[in-house]
Amino acid sequence: MEKKELLNEEEYLKNKNNLKNIGKILLIVGGVIIAFSILLIIIGVIIFGNSAIGSIDIGFENDTAIKSVAGGALGGIGLFTIGGFGLAFGVFLASIGGIVMLIAHRREITAFTVQQTMPIAQEGIEKMTPTVADAAGSISKSVSKGITEGINEANKNK
Repeated sequence: MEKKELLNEEEYLKNKNNLKNIGKILLIVGGVIIAFSILLIIIGVIIFGNSAIGSIDIGFENDTAIKSVAGGALGGIGLFTIGGFGLAFGVFLASIGGIVMLIAHRREITAFTVQQTMPIAQEGIEKMTPTVADAAGSISKSVSKGITEGINEANKNK
């Protein structure tokens, strides 16, 4: 079986470009669906509003007028409902696209974060080094003193 190298820069760049393309496609498709859904919602509200206004002027004697008002109202509600579901689906796709793009740029984000925190970490290390060195010196003196005492006691007991 051939052993595949996991930390391959060419493979990383290829996968990164694939993820970026998928993310862009999902963002664009999600954005288009969101725009179309908002348009459907607006048209649905307008049709439903016109149907409700039209029903005020129509008497109940005319059966075809009631059917046309009901059909217009149901058509408006239908467009409104389809637009709402489309909006939710578009937001879902755009969110997934954003997450994929975030994953594709994780290396750059991590590098940026490290560049921002490295000076602070270096300053902290420089300030802590004398304290840690003193503590290490004290510990090593105590350990060597304990070893010396142990050797002296062993020699006395012989």
